[in-house]
Amino acid sequence: MGLFRILFGWNWKIRRLRKKWDRIREKSLKEEGPFKIQLLEKLDLTENNLRTLEERPLVRHEKARLCKEVELDLVEIDALRKEGKKAKKD
Repeated sequence: MGLFRILFGWNWKIRRLRKKWDRIREKSLKEEGPFKIQLLEKLDLTENNLRTLEERPLVRHEKARLCKEVELDLVEIDALRKEGKKAKKD
């Protein structure tokens, strides 16, 4: 039971979201111009929810809601970053 909880618990999901956030932030820092500022502002807003997940004891449905919200925000930010990169090439 302990191994199952370690592999599939909330802490695992939160660590995975933090890692994804870090990777997107590193890639966004390499961007140039006003597009970079827009990406970093969105990442900062998402970090507040991520920090809440990491530091506060929340009930299960609040954790699930915040995890899904952070996950959707990260997908949106990554898509914007990739779209900006394509527009830059053209």
